[in-house]
Amino acid sequence: MSHSDVGEHSSGHESGGENSFHARAKRRIASLEGELAALRETSKKQNRRSDTITHRGRAIRRIVSLFTDVEDLVAEYDRRSDFAAEHPGEDPATHCTEEQDQLYSSFEELLIYLPWMKRKILKCDPDGLDAIYKQLRKGADSARGDDTANLKGAVVTWIGELFHPISPPLSPTTKEDRGFVHDATGKLICPAEYNWILDSVKGKIRDRDPSFLVTAHSWPLFLYQNSEFDPTDVEKGLFCSSLMVKAFKYLFTSPSSAKDVEDDRAQQSGTSRRQVSAGLKTATKNHVASIMGLKTVTPRSIAYTAVQLRFALSSVNSWRNTDGDFDYQQFYYNIIAFFEVTPGTLAKKRVDALLAWWTRKVFGKGRPIVLPATTIDKCSVSRLTAQRLGKEDDFA
Repeated sequence: MSHSDVGEHSSGHESGGENSFHARAKRRIASLEGELAALRETSKKQNRRSDTITHRGRAIRRIVSLFTDVEDLVAEYDRRSDFAAEHPGEDPATHCTEEQDQLYSSFEELLIYLPWMKRKILKCDPDGLDAIYKQLRKGADSARGDDTANLKGAVVTWIGELFHPISPPLSPTTKEDRGFVHDATGKLICPAEYNWILDSVKGKIRDRDPSFLVTAHSWPLFLYQNSEFDPTDVEKGLFCSSLMVKAFKYLFTSPSSAKDVEDDRAQQSGTSRRQVSAGLKTATKNHVASIMGLKTVTPRSIAYTAVQLRFALSSVNSWRNTDGDFDYQQFYYNIIAFFEVTPGTLAKKRVDALLAWWTRKVFGKGRPIVLPATTIDKCSVSRLTAQRLGKEDDFA
């Protein structure tokens, strides 16, 4: 073999080795790029999952529990489960405090709107549950904060419609001139049993006189239809005010749908400047209620609205659980108790009728009403069926 042949052979060997190295490098790069793409996709899925849980959490403050975090509700479920395991045959509910009953009631409400939570509780490890709690809390608190901020300006327009003209005018951006400082907002948050019209009463309320304290033991006047309180029938008109309906629709359907609510005086006189919408024609298709799966007005959604509205009418700028002697948490649970803890059959019927009224007001007259069996039995179709059966029996 000549030197030139050796050189050519050597050069070819080196070239082949170099090509092989490049090929391996390319395959390695392609493999790394594939791994990186897979990691990115996994990260995207995790972020989407996290965003979804956070978004679902926005329902919690509004329709489950305004003041309690999910982990506390789950803790009560765990406590009852442990009790049942340790005391077979005994009902855990018979060994509970009022506060524990409130927690468990909220837990049951949670499972209605987040049914997958029970599966997560049973299958997730503690770290996984903590991550879910954190995401849910983030969504819950952000929703409450958004509603508080948005209602702050909207309520000024509604008060203007109720008490036109307002003097002095209210600012939509600051709250220092609200509460008992202003005559209009003062009247609305005044305890129903006090006569706000009297200057002596106003003065004592503003001075926090012990005989005229404003606490959650009294229903504020804004909860009553036309802001009128009947001391001989405290339940009359309670939770029927147009201001409450406006606030509810603003928070749960859309800001534009709140404009379709007549004020109380217009409803009574029949001279409304605007007809009540028969549905949600001015609301967006995917409004808050539909996203949360809220198809009827519930006690907790009413309680949430009342707390938010009361806070919007107050002079307190940043969210807190108390305003002077007024405890928002107690106020919230007093409303829930009115609807959920009834003393008997007649009170339950009145509550059911009130919730049906609310649902028709908010979701429109086009939404079908589920009639109770006792009502259906009184209708002519059912009566005819019973009559025909009776004739057959007589013939036999």
